[in-house]
Amino acid sequence: MLQRSRTPQILTKQGFTVIEVIVVLMLLGIMSAVVVGRLLDTSADLAAESEIVKTHLRFVQSRAMNSAVSWGIRFDGGSYTMLTDGLTSSGFLPNESSATRSLAVGTVAASTNPIIFDQWGSPGNVDITVTVSDSSGSKSFVIIRNTGGIL
Repeated sequence: MLQRSRTPQILTKQGFTVIEVIVVLMLLGIMSAVVVGRLLDTSADLAAESEIVKTHLRFVQSRAMNSAVSWGIRFDGGSYTMLTDGLTSSGFLPNESSATRSLAVGTVAASTNPIIFDQWGSPGNVDITVTVSDSSGSKSFVIIRNTGGIL
């Protein structure tokens, strides 16, 4: 009876397969597209800044509805300040360390300045347009008269 000898084969080939190279190139292409797209899209920063302003307006409106005094926001170009009864508030805006916030990009302006909310959350009997602008463009939203809805 013959027995075959079992000798381990040693592979000496080294390198990458074509599939491995293609996968790496595809991943690099996807990552490059994301980075370049983000660098070219400055409107994302503008949209984020606009949403922060809306959030702070809703916060101030909520404070007015739960208080015996009026609350509001005064816009000053690249910043805005929370007001209590017409004066700079001693409280803090959400996620801020003071009653004043400086915009990361651009400026903010409103058709009525300051915007004051009463105990019902109403900004008065006129629609108010708020515009956040930077070098790439502008984003606007409206505070609806009487109801205070922010669209």
